Amino acid sequence: MAPDPRPWTRVRTGERKDHQILKVGVDVFADPRSGVEHDRVIIEAPDWCNVLPLTTDGRVVLIKQFRFGSQEVSLELPGGVVDDGETPEEAVERELEEETGYRAGRVVKLGAYRSNPAHFTNRVHAFVALECAAVHDGHPDGAEDVAVETVGPRDLVRLVGEGRITHALMIASIGLAAVHGYLAVGEMRARNVRRAAGG
Repeated sequence: MAPDPRPWTRVRTGERKDHQILKVGVDVFADPRSGVEHDRVIIEAPDWCNVLPLTTDGRVVLIKQFRFGSQEVSLELPGGVVDDGETPEEAVERELEEETGYRAGRVVKLGAYRSNPAHFTNRVHAFVALECAAVHDGHPDGAEDVAVETVGPRDLVRLVGEGRITHALMIASIGLAAVHGYLAVGEMRARNVRRAAGG
């Protein structure tokens, strides 16, 4: 295995421009190989969370909402920002109920990963919510227009494969759920192998 590159030293921290949900600035880092300094854009953001909710009858709860960056309606897992004073578990339970009206019987952490380590400082906490049941119609934030739908686990995998789910963080969390055995992808994988072999 190749050795790790040496860490770059931050030599100057630039002023941050506060955009409420994130802060953006340019910091200066020194290349450990040459000492040459380079500007790098740093985006400070709170941790995020998302959850793959499984209902008592084995359906996956998804949301659809308009995203301003892509200018498209995006099919996603419920989730959001981990607020100050919250644990990721508390945040994801809150977001699940606010956005969908579903409440989990229990929540299991799948893992955490970096949203985009090239620029962002935060992490994404991924969960699966088990034994979910609808308790109300949901109370999303006033600036959110959210539609809720449910799909089967194999349909969820198909939606990723067909490019219907395009949000990279959602795809990462769905992948973690599959790795941990929460999605029935084995049968689909076997079918794809047979198709590739001409069977």
